[in-house]
Amino acid sequence: MKLVDKTIAVFDLDGTITSKDTYLEFIKYFNGQLNFYIGIIILSPFIVLFYLGLLNNVKLKELFFSFFFKKFNASEIVQKGVEFSTKILPSLCYKSALKVLKWHEDNNHDILILTASSDIWLEHWCKSKNYKLICTKFEKINDNFTGKIDGKNCFGEQKKVLLIQYFKNHNYTYSFGYGDSKSDKHYLDIVDESYLMSLNDKNVSTKWKK
Repeated sequence: MKLVDKTIAVFDLDGTITSKDTYLEFIKYFNGQLNFYIGIIILSPFIVLFYLGLLNNVKLKELFFSFFFKKFNASEIVQKGVEFSTKILPSLCYKSALKVLKWHEDNNHDILILTASSDIWLEHWCKSKNYKLICTKFEKINDNFTGKIDGKNCFGEQKKVLLIQYFKNHNYTYSFGYGDSKSDKHYLDIVDESYLMSLNDKNVSTKWKK
């Protein structure tokens, strides 16, 4: 029996499809700009520790989540995530990235978003476009987020681990990969054809050298 050709395109999100970090943009949307910047000032000692290499990105991400969302239940946060994906997220997308996504859509390729951002503000957007999603998830107990990451942060080496597992469970004959930084090299090295996306709308992409 002949295997049907099936192609997948794997995209990082922040910096590859979007011009800004969607985690920070969602926090800003949820809390308002004034409260966001006040929070950044309060959390600035932890941000400094992060850039000094004394605090990892998981702990910083959890600190941000706990600080900005601790007063709200999960259903409120998720509903705001749906609003964000509809009202804000489309305006953050590079036109060049949208062209690449459309090319894959027109060729009936599966599209997978592989990101350290969360399904809270991405699930609705991905479902509306029929994109598959592998992302960082936050732990939820009943109708409350604990502020902790559920499992591991989908970043760097972990993206490669998750993508390998995904490929084991799905039969693809060819794969594309798109990222925007060297931290994406982990998963770009395991796809058939990989690209680094430009951080502007002048150039669509450059071939990733494995």
